[in-house]
Amino acid sequence: MSAEERDDQQPEWSRDTQKYAVLTWISFLTAAFFSMLLFAFIDPLIILDSINIADIESRNAGYAIGFFFLWANAWLACWLTVRLIRRKRRGPGASPPQST
Repeated sequence: MSAEERDDQQPEWSRDTQKYAVLTWISFLTAAFFSMLLFAFIDPLIILDSINIADIESRNAGYAIGFFFLWANAWLACWLTVRLIRRKRRGPGASPPQST
C-alpha cells in the first residue's frame, strides 16, 4: 500500500478535532513537567493523606492522582485560553476588512 493510498483512506480531522488534539497534547506535556517538579519536593503519600484516602498505601497511586489532577487543571486552563482568544467569525453581511 503506497502513501497516497493511505492518505486517501484516512479522513481529514475537522478544525475542532485538531484543536482538541493539540489542547490535550499540550496539557499532557504541561502536566508531565509540573508533576516532575511537584514530586521532586513533595512525597505522593502526603497527597493521599491530605485527601483522606486511607485504603491506598502506594506511592504510585499518589503519582497517578497527582498527575491526573495536574492534567485536568492544565486541560481546563488550555481550553479557557482557546475560548478567550477565539477570533470572531465573519457572518453574512459583514463588511470586508479595510486595507490601509
